[in-house]
Amino acid sequence: MAKPTGIFPHLCLLILTLITLATATTTTTDPTTTATTTSTATASIYTSPSNGFSYVGCYNETTDLAGTAGNRALYGGTNEVLPGNMTVQTCQAFCRASGSVYKFAGLEYARECWCASQLSSLSKQFPDSACNLACEGDATQICGGSLKITVYVAGAASAGVAWAAGLVAVAATISMNLI
Repeated sequence: MAKPTGIFPHLCLLILTLITLATATTTTTDPTTTATTTSTATASIYTSPSNGFSYVGCYNETTDLAGTAGNRALYGGTNEVLPGNMTVQTCQAFCRASGSVYKFAGLEYARECWCASQLSSLSKQFPDSACNLACEGDATQICGGSLKITVYVAGAASAGVAWAAGLVAVAATISMNLI
């Protein structure tokens, strides 16, 4: 087989070098050049149903919107902040064990858990990519973002979203048995 000539081998080497630099970091610690390579895990939206909750989407926080009187997107419930320890499953378990049956569990800013029975009608759904902060307790999971909440709803067979205005109802049926 003939050896590749021209610019092709150089382009391949350049591409491989750029890919390596994009996914690793190198540090020099002494004159003998000791290198350390570190790879970074990518966080993603946790979509596996757990604790009776299913993923609904990424929503904006409403505290900074006019006319909300500072109310949160998930309001009228309870919350927990666990710096360094928050995960999706931890938040969902907290919402289940809080003494009330909360319909929604939401995570914000990598460490905050919000439980509520209603999602504000002023909170709008954003692309999943807008929720971009890894959970502080599990860097492979997304726990909302800055003024963005990853929202989970209780109930596996069907879920209804009761909006705060009470005028809009959205229902999603996942499975249906016909006789």
